[in-house]
Amino acid sequence: MKKVYIGIGVLCLILALIIGGSVIIDKQLDKDSSFLSDHIDFDKYTSTANGAKNTIGAINGYTEMSITEKEAKVSDVPDGGDYEIIVTDIGQIVVEAKLTEDEWASRIKKGLTSEKINEANKECSKLYYYGSLDQFSKQIYLEIYISLKNYTDSFYICSLSPEDIDIAFNAVMADHPEIFYVNGYLFTKYTAGDEIVKIEFTPGFTMDAATAKDCKKLVDEYEKAFMKGISRTASDYEKIKYTYEFIILNTEYDINSAENQNILSVCLYGKSVCQGYAKTFQYLLGKLGVQSTLVVGYISRNNEGHAWNLVRCEGTYYYVDCTWGDSSYLQNANLGTGKGGINYDYLNITTAELELTHVIDNFLPVPSCVNNKNNYYVKEGLYFKSVDQEALAAAFSRSRQLGLESVEIKCSSKQVYDDMKEYLIDENHVFDYLDKENLTYIQNPDLYIYSFPMD
Repeated sequence: MKKVYIGIGVLCLILALIIGGSVIIDKQLDKDSSFLSDHIDFDKYTSTANGAKNTIGAINGYTEMSITEKEAKVSDVPDGGDYEIIVTDIGQIVVEAKLTEDEWASRIKKGLTSEKINEANKECSKLYYYGSLDQFSKQIYLEIYISLKNYTDSFYICSLSPEDIDIAFNAVMADHPEIFYVNGYLFTKYTAGDEIVKIEFTPGFTMDAATAKDCKKLVDEYEKAFMKGISRTASDYEKIKYTYEFIILNTEYDINSAENQNILSVCLYGKSVCQGYAKTFQYLLGKLGVQSTLVVGYISRNNEGHAWNLVRCEGTYYYVDCTWGDSSYLQNANLGTGKGGINYDYLNITTAELELTHVIDNFLPVPSCVNNKNNYYVKEGLYFKSVDQEALAAAFSRSRQLGLESVEIKCSSKQVYDDMKEYLIDENHVFDYLDKENLTYIQNPDLYIYSFPMD
């Protein structure tokens, strides 16, 4: 009599292996055991100036950004003049800050000119969050971007709204994973009575320019190794899948990893947490010409902060979660559901699928992803709308030919998922495709996925 064993999610199977046994299919299992949670290190970086106060304790939710506020009183308020208007490719911008001629000249000296703003606009024009902003918010974004890129110590920003500045800063950091050397900012409000007349923006650099340049050289070496395995003429899907696999195969999940909120953790040290995975995924895909951006929120079952990606594949948006694709984030285990420990369940999924386990809590809106045409299981012929015996044979044969550790199949609905269980498990037809006497398999009841080990 051939026997079938089950692991609800990866966790049950790991626990069974640790204690030296398997979980038999007819035993009652805790449904929550299918949940694989991510962990994020929330240690805060702080660099508070004398007399300043931290104004955002949660540090923007998704990252370790330190935002610090100072306030200073001024007695003489400039009347302003024609120099408060600048004309750029994004339109005519009125600088709200009331600056002296010397202060205005300092902005120009630090690169906040029409020419430099136009150059920055071209560099950022195809980025997701930049494209989501209105005209004046784009101006704030570009001024912050220029200051971070040029290692500007401080400057008088165009806006008088701390809230608008914060949104623009978040957008810059989410659009630009290459800015790995910034960890927040200080803003100083200059007030006359109750009126804010100007705001001085001071970036929170975590390293000097020379050190950042040295780190960038090491990132470039990582990028070169990455680029050797993929053609620039490959399809969007091929590029996304390759990047997903490359990061997972070369990164270990470690909550104590250095620089784990930026790309250095992955590119230099090979260890990171969710934000490091997501930013590196975004960075590498950008080098391949595929639009990707950072999305933040939390895991629904434990409210832990989490970060993942939104990608544009063949003109359509999907979600990708590299962290949940890497089995190494389960501590003390090295087991996955696919080749090299890769779990493809979260490669190009819809909003509905994502929201079964994730909660989007982003600082700007993100689109609803409804198309599954470029989902991993659909593209690889592993998506089933019925119990198709010929397609099942092809799926098992594919995994065998590719030398994969397991075969995964995704069902289109709960009904198909149940029908597949009845055919493969209850009726033991899985052994028609595998030369085994017994079998332990894994299932993801949220996404209607079964995984069967080949050996």
